[in-house]
Amino acid sequence: MIMRGSSGPYSPSFFDRVWIRLNEIVNPPVRPRTIAGTRRQRTGSDLFSKRERSYKELDALEVRYLQGGPVREAIDSYPLFALSNGWYLDGKDEMLVKDTEAQLAALDIESSIWQGIIDSLVFGDAFQEIVTGRGQYSDTVLALQPRPAKMFDIDADEYGVVTGYKQYLDPEGRRYIQLDLDQILHISLFHIGGSVYGTSLVNSAKDDIDRDVQMIESLVSAIERHGHPRYHAKVGKEGEDVGQPVLDSVADQLHDLKSNTELATCHDVEIVSLDTTGVGNTQAYSDLTLGRMACALGVPLDVLGVTEGSNRSTATVRQKVFETKISTIQRRIENIYNSNIIDRLTGQPGSVRFKFNDISPEDELREVEYVAKVLAADPISPIVGHEWARRRLRIPEEDAGP
Repeated sequence: MIMRGSSGPYSPSFFDRVWIRLNEIVNPPVRPRTIAGTRRQRTGSDLFSKRERSYKELDALEVRYLQGGPVREAIDSYPLFALSNGWYLDGKDEMLVKDTEAQLAALDIESSIWQGIIDSLVFGDAFQEIVTGRGQYSDTVLALQPRPAKMFDIDADEYGVVTGYKQYLDPEGRRYIQLDLDQILHISLFHIGGSVYGTSLVNSAKDDIDRDVQMIESLVSAIERHGHPRYHAKVGKEGEDVGQPVLDSVADQLHDLKSNTELATCHDVEIVSLDTTGVGNTQAYSDLTLGRMACALGVPLDVLGVTEGSNRSTATVRQKVFETKISTIQRRIENIYNSNIIDRLTGQPGSVRFKFNDISPEDELREVEYVAKVLAADPISPIVGHEWARRRLRIPEEDAGP
């Protein structure tokens, strides 16, 4: 848990306030001309909470992810694809690049990115504490600690400029910890205009997720009902009035039947099995709701194990669209980590850049072909040198040829 005091808002010291004021004079804060928009009206139990967001709604989104099965598989595919081909650091100073790479390894940067993408898709926003040292190490980033996103609210002014964060210590919002911008790594992937909060992918797909659950529960109940054999027994000759005790006795014997039971009756007893066909179209019903849920969660059908109604052509198109989306998310993650983490590690903003490798092998091949064409464009007066090509293809200096 992020701690700065036992409870209640944090109050900066006199020297902190002087420093903040001087910084505002030298670097005036951003002052847009338009406002962010109106805040949503609270209803029901939210009226008794001091929070801007509903803890109950955020907790329900987390439950859908943790217990959803196919939902979790779909959400986990985003960081899996984003990180599967690795990442690299780009910079002219090789020593600085290697030092930064070592620091990122110590921070377990991949776990941070994985959790950041997951929380952003589930809750709309991810919050990780940027843990620093004390004294002379107060500017040294020692760890990135993921925190429960459902316990965070974002502070913003009337123009929508984020000014800080609050971590609540209880769902009702009675106690909280006030946090500055430089103490939290805030990750969000999708937005709508006028909101400082990101958009939850799970919330967008909530209706389709719930429909799939209802469909599966109905199918399971139907299969269970049809899974137990039921029989209709005709006792006696046509027109004969058989007594109730006889009918009850036959019914009891049929109720006690097991899979290895053999039946032997006299000629005036006929037993007919009911529900011999079982429940029909179960695969079609399941694929229908899974297909809608895959569409709502933005993943190819194959990720959820649906292959019916798809062919190689459509599957290829879906996969390409998904990879394009992942590439866009990678660019977003790069910008967030470069400005909030990499620049703080190097102390030289822009000197080292964090980048993902291309998600598709075809993209890597196109990059190699492009570099080869640039090098061969003008052999007499080359546009670029081999050093540029080495950095562009991310070949380590010790592996480069003469």
